[in-house]
Amino acid sequence: MKLNNVEPLSANHHLSKMVKEFPIDLLKIYHRSVCSLNGLTYGLIRTPEGKQLVVGGEKNRVLKDDFQGKCYHRTSSLKLCNLSSENTECLMALFPYTRPVPLRKHPFTIGMGDRLGVATPGHLQAVTKFNVRPVLAQQSVRENTQTGRNFREVVRDAAWSVFQENYRKGYGADGDHLKFTAEVQSALEAGVSMVTLDLSEKLDFIAYLGSREEVDRKFKEEIDEGDAAVLFHLFLGKTFLLKGDYGELSIQFDQEGVKRNTLLFHRAIDFTEEVYEWIRSKRGNQAPIDFEVSVDETPFPTSAENHFFFILQLSQRGVRVDSLAPRFVGEFQKGVDYRGGIESFRRHFYQHVLIARDYGNYKLSIHSGSDKFSVFPHMGELAGGRLHLKTAGTSWLEALRLVAMFNPSLFREMHQYALSKFDEASRLYHVTTKLSQLPEIEGLSDQDIPSLLDHEEARQLLHITYGFLLNAKSPTGGSLFRRNLYHLLSRYEEDYGSLLKRHFEKHLRSIGGEG
Repeated sequence: MKLNNVEPLSANHHLSKMVKEFPIDLLKIYHRSVCSLNGLTYGLIRTPEGKQLVVGGEKNRVLKDDFQGKCYHRTSSLKLCNLSSENTECLMALFPYTRPVPLRKHPFTIGMGDRLGVATPGHLQAVTKFNVRPVLAQQSVRENTQTGRNFREVVRDAAWSVFQENYRKGYGADGDHLKFTAEVQSALEAGVSMVTLDLSEKLDFIAYLGSREEVDRKFKEEIDEGDAAVLFHLFLGKTFLLKGDYGELSIQFDQEGVKRNTLLFHRAIDFTEEVYEWIRSKRGNQAPIDFEVSVDETPFPTSAENHFFFILQLSQRGVRVDSLAPRFVGEFQKGVDYRGGIESFRRHFYQHVLIARDYGNYKLSIHSGSDKFSVFPHMGELAGGRLHLKTAGTSWLEALRLVAMFNPSLFREMHQYALSKFDEASRLYHVTTKLSQLPEIEGLSDQDIPSLLDHEEARQLLHITYGFLLNAKSPTGGSLFRRNLYHLLSRYEEDYGSLLKRHFEKHLRSIGGEG
């Protein structure tokens, strides 16, 4: 089935003329979306009620079209359709490029979490000239809980934005930081093409960090003698040598090291295998999904020995991963640059690159990856461009930059509220924000307010309090900030897109993603 794009100028004229025949209050036509198929014209428009799909053409064709909406008939016919879940399914069936797909064949991918459901057009404008594929619908259960959305809505919003921007290179959708099989099932049913399994609750840090006597005791209690013999045979008395352009890595295990890694990972390995096999049984002949495992939520960096032991065990069980997220040395805090020694990071990162290359050729996944400009060039160089970079909150911060630019009084109110909720929010995220170093917002002019979004302490404050700001209520029970925020983002959507485009182009250029 061939899709024929209408040239932008004729699209503008054609769709404008068609819509003006009918009692529709047209605010905007999204020109890139307009296309013709099977004698009908399709395109997104904005009305006072929000974005809607227009289907236009001969009456009989419009009536037979599968999209649900209100029909108007004059010299031609037109159908105005909401962006509902039912219409999203029709969109994906008629325009397959709007459906998420696995991206395992693409070496460089970037997760672009969109907590508000309106950032994707700007994300797509940013990636067009880079050799990268975007994972647009990337949300965790925690993020969905705080924003009041669900995986189906996240995928829906991404699909319509892909249609709006006429992006046809393929995009992914990630059920991020899933901890239970029920969460995996919910994400898959919503249409995600990627699952990120968060193993933090399956890792036994206490056993790993205990004394030698404690480790010996727990190993004997928890690990079957036959399994222990297999592990010792696999790891003891061997040297695993990995070589690359920047040096080599030698990995060896003594008996204590095998025991500690076993105690750290054995429940996580069992769970990963269980979920992996469950997904395979449920998917059947459907297209495979991208499968990521995350061990980054730990109180210590993932050593080369940890990574190697874990991935070799998964491989022994037939589990194939497409990406893996270790915890790297230094600090990967939310919304700010990397904190730590660059040379130390290079050495540590390169060790993980070698393991990922030689034991599955999977991507390293960098969580909390936004704004890490000081180490982006090193990641791109050492990994040879084979990476998955995850971002989320930085797009929320660019939304607040827009608020600061166009409604500084609203921003001041949001900033004050965020301060009142900081202690509560900081229990959910690992940050080292020092509120004493925040600039005094009262002393800033309206023109200087946007500069707060370049200050690390302010960025962390506003990053981690997003859920509180979105759910804040007025004394009468109405929305305190959410409605005004969405109104601004709608009114200045092109400005928001430009902010995102500039911000993410800086990310991609720093990491070396030019096409």
